[in-house]
Amino acid sequence: MPLTRANLVGVKLEGVDIPTGTTAQREGTPTQGVLRYNTTDNAFEGYNGNVWTSVGGGATGGGSDQVFYENDQTVTTDYTITTNQNAVSAGNLTINSGVTVTVPSGSRWVVV
Repeated sequence: MPLTRANLVGVKLEGVDIPTGTTAQREGTPTQGVLRYNTTDNAFEGYNGNVWTSVGGGATGGGSDQVFYENDQTVTTDYTITTNQNAVSAGNLTINSGVTVTVPSGSRWVVV
């Protein structure tokens, strides 16, 4: 599908500047596909048409090692695992009061 809209913030020889801001500064009703850097979480995020999700990441380690995946220990916001996708979390987890994690039919959440 051809690109129909782009709002370029700035271009440098090293890369492209994208919008940055705190979690509280997120656009209220963004368009699906919006990308930004969240300074509260120190992570890239994108809007999938329903919720903000993390972008990129993956295994980390010392030097060129990429063997460790890290996750938080507390769920603070409602979350729905994508239908027909699986999720994994490790260690002791706390789901805050009033927060819901939804695992739809066809999906699985494994905590090890």
